[in-house]
Amino acid sequence: MVQTAPSGAIWEWNEESTSGLVEGAAVEFAQVVTQVRNVADTALRVEGEVAQRWMAIAQCFAGGPVDPPKPGERTWT
Repeated sequence: MVQTAPSGAIWEWNEESTSGLVEGAAVEFAQVVTQVRNVADTALRVEGEVAQRWMAIAQCFAGGPVDPPKPGERTWT
């Protein structure tokens, strides 16, 4: 996973993988995993089946799984 911090620094986690990639702004990643935005409404680059499945269910809070907002439901300008 490669994220760009608000400062412009690059944050990288895990080894490079050919099976999946999540890349983009850390702010957009945080918005997706806190269920405020749908990944389709971000500029995040999500490649590979595993990464796409993971981003579809990712959430950073306790409790049962919830569905993210539908694409376009919460947009930012």
